[in-house]
Amino acid sequence: MKTRVESPQRFASGDGRTIYLICLEIFPGFFGNVYLIDDGARRILVDTGSWFEASQRGLVEGIAALGSQLGARSVSLADVDCVLITHAHMDHFGGLSFVRGHNDAPVGIHRLDRRVLSHYEERVVVASKQLRIFLARSGLSQRSVDSLMQMYLAPKRHFGSLPVDFLLDGGAGVRAPLASGETDLDIDVFHVPGHCPGQVCLRVGEVLLSADHVLSRTTPHQSPESITLNMGLGHYLDSLRAIRAVDGLRLALGGHEEPIEDLPARVDEICRAHQRRLEQVIDACTEPKTTADVSRELFGGVHGYNVLLALEEAGAHVEYLYHHGELVAANVEEIAAEENPVVRYVRA
Repeated sequence: MKTRVESPQRFASGDGRTIYLICLEIFPGFFGNVYLIDDGARRILVDTGSWFEASQRGLVEGIAALGSQLGARSVSLADVDCVLITHAHMDHFGGLSFVRGHNDAPVGIHRLDRRVLSHYEERVVVASKQLRIFLARSGLSQRSVDSLMQMYLAPKRHFGSLPVDFLLDGGAGVRAPLASGETDLDIDVFHVPGHCPGQVCLRVGEVLLSADHVLSRTTPHQSPESITLNMGLGHYLDSLRAIRAVDGLRLALGGHEEPIEDLPARVDEICRAHQRRLEQVIDACTEPKTTADVSRELFGGVHGYNVLLALEEAGAHVEYLYHHGELVAANVEEIAAEENPVVRYVRA
């Protein structure tokens, strides 16, 4: 579980901007951070939490607390000038409808995640089909597949399509269509796919809002690219190396957990964690194993939604090793004969 951190907190960039951290209970017992950037003229909300009532209430109360607890100028959701979504996962954009109920601030997201917001219903249908195929090929029973799909789809009814007003392009600054006209917000965008296709980190001076790309304690969840393009461990490791090479950063603020004071060291820790997991998978596949078998060896007897998360994490590592020639399919005749076969992997 990602735990609650001190909230609200205030951070200052060297160029005089203020970044406020507001920690929300996004889901019961599950916490995440949203940020409000105040540059003196504009207030920019980064992520929105979820549709969960406690998350919405926490957002309103957290913004109000900036004045009462930190001495900031009085501000509310109605005063937000712009909304930036770091990536299209429900714990980061699920509260957008609630926020839009308080104002009509323009919303920006990376183009690879745009359709999750603007064509949400279509995205749920397509992603669900790909997930069902992955689960079936992982070696689960039909009953287990159906149960996991029900859990996956249950929270999706809480959101519907909303317009995206502008795009966050990697390698460029944020240009937002504010009421006063298109404005350069002096925020740099780094596109870092892997955890999510359109995941971005945002640079405010020497402070990096690292979203779910780099977290202080947790190795961010991975999922196979066979489910969604531009995800997968290969993309993620490349993106980690890219963000590690960015000069001039003194602090990273994640979408969950505590601030990160040494970003390169934390990136190195995450890379080592994935290398250990890849070695565990190779060791597990001395005999043919399904992805479900590998998941059980890596994570043991997990329950509920954690079963799905464990399968996706195992699948991302199996996929990476298969693409790099470290694993091969052991049951080639079965794969050739069946339309949607279970795949059993073995060390090459």
